[in-house]
Amino acid sequence: MNKKDIKIGDILYWETTGAYECKISLKCKVVDIGKKWIWVHVFGNLAYNNLLSTNLNKEPLHMVTNNRIKEFEL
Repeated sequence: MNKKDIKIGDILYWETTGAYECKISLKCKVVDIGKKWIWVHVFGNLAYNNLLSTNLNKEPLHMVTNNRIKEFEL
């Protein structure tokens, strides 16, 4: 995904690897956009993660493992 297409507040999917090296998608919300990193809040996680835009997609490519977890609000 191109970084210029990402906006703060977007709900995206982080394409990553889960247990046993299986491909998974994690639902997340964009909280900040830096020069290199995109900072996201992964639903079900208390900490923010910094990712490259190449690991994010508008639609999940694999099974979403945190789809039933609601966004944590501060």
